[in-house]
Amino acid sequence: MERTTPISHPMRIFVYLIGLATLCPAIIGFTPFVIIGRSPLHGHRIRTCTVLAAPSEPPTTAVVTPLGSNVDSTLQSDDNSTKQRRRVSVLLCPAQFCVPDDYSDFLDRLSLLSQTDPSMSEIGTCRVAPLPRTEWIKVAKQLPTQEFFEARLNVPKTLDWYFQAIEKGLAEIFTEEGPDANICFVGHSIGGWVARAYLGGMSESSSSVSRLANQRCTSLITLGTPHVAPETALVDQTRGLIRSIDSQQECSSQALADRGIAVTCVCSSSMKANFFSVNVEDIVAAASYLPLLGRLDASVRGDGIVPLDLAFLEEPARRVIIDQCPLTNEKVRHSHVVPTPWNLWDGYASSIRLPSSFPSYTSDGVVPMWAKYIL
Repeated sequence: MERTTPISHPMRIFVYLIGLATLCPAIIGFTPFVIIGRSPLHGHRIRTCTVLAAPSEPPTTAVVTPLGSNVDSTLQSDDNSTKQRRRVSVLLCPAQFCVPDDYSDFLDRLSLLSQTDPSMSEIGTCRVAPLPRTEWIKVAKQLPTQEFFEARLNVPKTLDWYFQAIEKGLAEIFTEEGPDANICFVGHSIGGWVARAYLGGMSESSSSVSRLANQRCTSLITLGTPHVAPETALVDQTRGLIRSIDSQQECSSQALADRGIAVTCVCSSSMKANFFSVNVEDIVAAASYLPLLGRLDASVRGDGIVPLDLAFLEEPARRVIIDQCPLTNEKVRHSHVVPTPWNLWDGYASSIRLPSSFPSYTSDGVVPMWAKYIL
């Protein structure tokens, strides 16, 4: 598959910052909106655990709340290596305008980590839902509808093309692994709440693949996903999609846990926001956080696109807050690429890849902080 022609690191960084400034509304949803509401973190106690890097590297801290359901018991064992490792296949649901090739290095990294870390599940077949960036144009057909203007878009009608791509990826996994394959859904950004909707039955699919996937799914991990619907909004960015998913009982973390699906929500706390900073990333974060939260103060942090306040589901879902990359002590950002939605002549061409000095959820050192929850 064709890859992007390499460009210099300074130019990549420049394109990254400009790209974030222009695309941050698109990465989270479809149109801007303002949220004024309370933080879903309010009132919940969390405990801290230290994630140790190699001996020569300084430790970094992640804040983790344990899963409330019985599936967490396998994680809290002090001797996972003595147990038979479960083999789990991974379906990755991509972020907006990202394509399968954008995640190829990450999937290779994940498989290698599984081979070297006996405490992890054995990683089986990995697939990315096969979405070319041109598929996102299908959202536009909802623009002239009354449902769009009234912010009450129908989930299966609006996201049918994404659900179909999910089932294509699942079909490939079951073909490779057989019908007894254990499945972990990993959703990046918007892909996290689309995966949650699919597992909650909102695709309205009655295919054999859908029935099998709902029986064999063992875990859901979301990376930088905005899960919380606005409580009071002037304009709803997703035009009612997240609100509809959030109100569906079958999509709740409790309902998923009752079915044996361990839910883990991951978000970085590295990126602060400041419109008056000389750091362009701080300005971009402010431009994203402010319309999402309706406030901007020193307590607001996130991954540069999604603030912590919106990135977590209610208990018994596990919450993982990443402070920094343990290998480099660098900030952990929302994405490892800058999507190229303008490249419609080659829908599967790679996005612009960022240098390794810009860590994200899929980077070396960061992946082990959440991949251990692939169950």
